[in-house]
Amino acid sequence: MEDSRPLASAEDFRRALIELLDDSRRSLCIFSEHLARPLYHDAEVVDALSRYARRSRFVQVRILIRDSDPIVRQFHRLHHLAQRLSSAMEIRKVQASVDTPDWEFAVADGRQLIVRDDRDQWLGNFEVGNPVRARKLLDVFEQDWPLAVPDGNLRRLLI
Repeated sequence: MEDSRPLASAEDFRRALIELLDDSRRSLCIFSEHLARPLYHDAEVVDALSRYARRSRFVQVRILIRDSDPIVRQFHRLHHLAQRLSSAMEIRKVQASVDTPDWEFAVADGRQLIVRDDRDQWLGNFEVGNPVRARKLLDVFEQDWPLAVPDGNLRRLLI
């Protein structure tokens, strides 16, 4: 079954991401510029991510970002969650020399996906049951994941 819904606002993306997390079980890959605050700092989204990551010891959340500065400059709920759940969640930063697409996405369980077509606008699609497109996005993700590194700025400072 393939279901596709257009998304036209940060609120649409927020609802779609919560639905995707509630309906997924094993793996989540997020490719984002800097984990935009209207979506990834939202308390309900972070709660859904927390539930998702704690669902099973086999759950894996991998996040690729291009820019960590906005996350480091100001408290970010998703970053804080990733620090607390480091065994289930990992954030890596894509190297500046790596050419990455201008769009963002989240893929869950290799079948559900959210695509933000332009990282400067809240326009995109939420697709349920599209393993072909999900595989193409995961290929992009898997190509960049080994080239990315944990960002020292995102590490927890213990004082």
